[in-house]
Amino acid sequence: MNLYKADVLPLNDPEATPILDVPIAFHQTDQFVIQIPYKKGNRVLVVCSQADIDPLLFGGGEAASRSFSANDALIVGGINLFINPIQNEHPDDVVIGTKDFQTKIVLNDSGEINVKSSKFKVEADDIEFIGSTITANGEDLTTDLV
Repeated sequence: MNLYKADVLPLNDPEATPILDVPIAFHQTDQFVIQIPYKKGNRVLVVCSQADIDPLLFGGGEAASRSFSANDALIVGGINLFINPIQNEHPDDVVIGTKDFQTKIVLNDSGEINVKSSKFKVEADDIEFIGSTITANGEDLTTDLV
């Protein structure tokens, strides 16, 4: 099991020491998660909680009286660097994809889900397509089953 922690080194401070075992916060609920594959060298935003986060992370216990401590640091996300900006290809949509948008899933407010990929693989026990029109490469695949 991966607890999703990382060691981070604060930038722009030559005297800074690494902050070890910093938990990584993901967008998640009890049922769903968006997992981001952070790698060594990625720049991330680290925040220090106003209060001890150990009782939250470990499911209980007495909170220490510390405040804004490196012991309570969290990685809350990657940073969009102005020196290497992300394209503004889909400003009104939810996008999960590579930074060059060659692989992406786009959800827009008109109800469409668009997927772009060099290979699209579906693994399922059952696949169901429901629609009044089903096409592949412009060819109508809709059939009337009697």
